[in-house]
Amino acid sequence: MSSFRTITKSATGLIAILLAVFFFCGLSQRNDIRHISPVIIEWLKQNVKPFETADPNYTHNDLIFLKDMVGNARIVSLGEATHGTREFFLMKHRILRFLVEEMDFTTFALEASWPESNLVNDYVQSGRGDPAKLLAGLHFWTWNTQEVLDMILWMKGYNENPDHRQKVSFFGFDMQYPAMTMDNVITYLQNIDPPAKNYAELLYALFRSYLDNPSRYFSASPEIKSECQRKVQEAFDLLKRNQSTYIGLSSPKEFALALQSARIVIQAEDVFSGRAGGSGRDRYMAENVSWILENSGADAKIVLWAHNEHVKAGTTDLTLGKALRLQYKDDLAIFGFSFFRGSFIAIPDWSRTRFPCFNIVHQASIPPEDSYEYRFCLAGQPFFFLDFRGVDYNSEATGWLMGPLNFRAIGAIYDEAMPLLYFSKRQLPQEFDVIIYFQDTSPSTPLGF
Repeated sequence: MSSFRTITKSATGLIAILLAVFFFCGLSQRNDIRHISPVIIEWLKQNVKPFETADPNYTHNDLIFLKDMVGNARIVSLGEATHGTREFFLMKHRILRFLVEEMDFTTFALEASWPESNLVNDYVQSGRGDPAKLLAGLHFWTWNTQEVLDMILWMKGYNENPDHRQKVSFFGFDMQYPAMTMDNVITYLQNIDPPAKNYAELLYALFRSYLDNPSRYFSASPEIKSECQRKVQEAFDLLKRNQSTYIGLSSPKEFALALQSARIVIQAEDVFSGRAGGSGRDRYMAENVSWILENSGADAKIVLWAHNEHVKAGTTDLTLGKALRLQYKDDLAIFGFSFFRGSFIAIPDWSRTRFPCFNIVHQASIPPEDSYEYRFCLAGQPFFFLDFRGVDYNSEATGWLMGPLNFRAIGAIYDEAMPLLYFSKRQLPQEFDVIIYFQDTSPSTPLGF
């Protein structure tokens, strides 16, 4: 009789779990979860770290576990499963605030154009400029949202508080828009060496003529590309040859900014020409993150914002995350973002060949059964952190984590007719240290297109 009661109680508990999951995840009978072991569901329930909200103004109390997750890392990378999800943006703002106020992080860097981001930094440091116009000037419609603007305004407010002796800086680490970097080099030379300024203008002229359409440069003749490569390198070498003289005529900081500007022009030319290959942009973004960190002081700690596909490590192809992991090892903590269902903003696939292309709100499909998102839903929490580090994967409860299972990645473009195109087989513990999961999501709030 006792055994019967035990069996009945266990069966009743399992049925309750299944019913709860059906209700919470909104799964149909077609998406039956009975083939997933209850020990997996129980392990998830015991090991995820729920939090209260993505609201960046909320108390830090429910995120205290982040101190252990981040540990002594100098770099915290924050990914995203789409470029247009409001909850991801709010949560990144919230994590940035936590890391600044609780763990002495000093620097923020975005997957955005380096020189234009310096103007945003000038705003958060001094209040100069219109933050909305500066944000729109970053060349990325993805970040031109109310959520990112609110984060910038918070940074400025934080820096204005006299009780905060350590100020927060804003940087970009992308090289895809090099026109302003050329202008910065020329302006720098105009102030200290006018003849060199004229020479730099001549050196940049040919490559500059292609910047209105980088694909035209990609198709240019090998002779044109070789000449551009030589000339942008010569502009960099001009600064290096005169380093001590130029520092004496300006300052170490001004020279460092000018030299980095010249370096970014070289990076852009290499990427646009096609010589850098498919991983060139990520390699250069990693170099720029390293430059930002090393030029922010010995005690600097930095928060990065980019797509999951950039921040991930442990892959065959070189990514931003893999390059940083090779260089900084445990000084880097990588947080990927995931969601079960919801809406987001992206460029429709049929619009991307038009100019101007435009963004619309898309509704994400329910993840397939053989996906991480499907299993994450079984935890029964609206949002949580899941730390992959230190997990023993040699058990029925955890072996599935090493996959490979499908995982969703949506960039700037989305084709609603082919939702499964945005899933691929992955091994998440090799790519991310931590996953931040949202059950339901909504679109980010554009400020203009």
